[in-house]
Order: sequence, then C-alpha cells, then structure tokens
Amino acid sequence: MIAESRFTLTVSHAAAFGALLVTMSGCCWSREKAGDDLAEATPPVSTIATVDVEGGPITVPIEGTSVELEMMPVNGAPGGGFYAATTEVSWDLYDAFIFNLDTDAGGSTPESDAVTRPSKPYVLVDRGYGHAGYAALSISPKAAEQLAEWLTVKTGRRFRIPTEAELSHLIATSGVADGEARLVHGWFAENSDYTTHAIGSLPADANGLHDVWGNVSEYAIMPDGTYVVMGGSFIDEVADVDGSLRIPFTPQWNADDPQIPKSPWWLASNDWVGVRMVCDP
Repeated sequence: MIAESRFTLTVSHAAAFGALLVTMSGCCWSREKAGDDLAEATPPVSTIATVDVEGGPITVPIEGTSVELEMMPVNGAPGGGFYAATTEVSWDLYDAFIFNLDTDAGGSTPESDAVTRPSKPYVLVDRGYGHAGYAALSISPKAAEQLAEWLTVKTGRRFRIPTEAELSHLIATSGVADGEARLVHGWFAENSDYTTHAIGSLPADANGLHDVWGNVSEYAIMPDGTYVVMGGSFIDEVADVDGSLRIPFTPQWNADDPQIPKSPWWLASNDWVGVRMVCDP
C-alpha cells in the first residue's frame, strides 16, 4: 500500500503573469486512495477495439497547432490492439485545446469549435514545475474526456482514455521489472527532486513508451465507468509502486478549490495526476 503523502506548496509568481498571478498558501495536496464516489456521473466505458494493429508507429498531426502525437501500436491486450501515445499529454497539446489556439490559427472546423472546452485556469496549474514539453497535470476526468473528443474530431481517429485493462497491459509488458529498472525509466521520489520532468527525458520502455512508470500517474477507466490512476508519480517512493496500484479518483482532489461551485475541470488539490491518450486502429 502507498503511504499517505501530504505536502504544502506556496506559489508566488511575478505580476507579468497578469490574471494568472496567484499565491496559494496553506493548500494541502493530499492523496486519497479510496472511498469517495465521483462528484458527477461518469461516461460509459469506451468500446475496446477488437482487431490487432498492423504496421508500425504512426504520427498524428493536430491541425492548427505545432503538436504531433507519436502513437505506438500495442497488441495482445484484452479486447484487441490499440495505439498508445508515446508520452503523457503535454501542456503544449492541452494549451492548444483550452486556449482555442487551433481556432486562432485558422485550423479549426465547426465540429471542433463545437466541442466543449474547459474553462481557463485561474491559477498556474503547472505549479511552476515546467510547462512547454512537460506533462499536463491537475486536469479532471471530465476535462480529459473532452480532450479525447476534441482530438477525435480534429483527427478523424477515435481517441480516448485507456481502460484499466489496457493501461495494466502497458505496465505489465513495459519490460520494467523491478524498482531499479523503474528508476531508469520513470521519475519517482528518489530521483525526481519532487517535481515533474520533461516528457520523454528518460529511456523508452519495451513498448516504445515513456513515463508509463512515474512522472505523473495516469487516468484509466474501470469496467464500471469510474476512474483510477496507475503507474505511480514523482511523489511516490518507488518501492510503494507496482503493477497492482489503483488509486480511485476522489472529489477530495479538488477540495481546496475556493470557487462555488467547484470547478469540474481542474483539480486544485492534486498536482500529480495526468493522462495518456490511446486511439483505436
């Protein structure tokens, strides 16, 4: 079992950040491992692909942005093959989504403009860890689902959050067999200095994927439609993380949001959860 991890983060940024200037003191970033139900109904679990993936990696450009998603074929998972992004979702991609950068660049369509996008953050949600080239964090399951919908409309490929069985398969077949190997392939408390690191900065695993272990924990959808996170993160001791780790989503991850009602898009009390996108063949 993972020990309870609690720490306090105070962020004070220069006035150049304008409306995003914020000082957050006394906030407790708390890991809750069980118990709470989702704050709202979760969508049904996506249908799993039933065919194997043929061919090699693919590159999926996101029109109207400079971002391209590198996707690796994955076979042998329950239900069939799928493509998995080589890295966790980056701020580069997420910024294009939430700030309508594709619209500003003339790369959107009426269909992509119609996708509901999260509200703009009122705090510096990267916590000062790093932005360009770093994993997006503190996003809610609802926001991750909307990102998947936007990517689907933009690319014509069916993007989604992985199922628990699929993410479990990525972990089990990663070739990262023990704690020593996890510190080679992932960022944990022992080597992270308690901060996230640039995506893809450590060697890829046996599936050609980066940071399946560590850096930020990643969302997966359980068979009942609820969310868990898996793989451990930069605040975890590597000895506390294995392939069986499942931490259920809890509304407590947004307990420190001062808004009434609380934001359905951002997690004010969680700075260690992100997401990796997958898509069907």
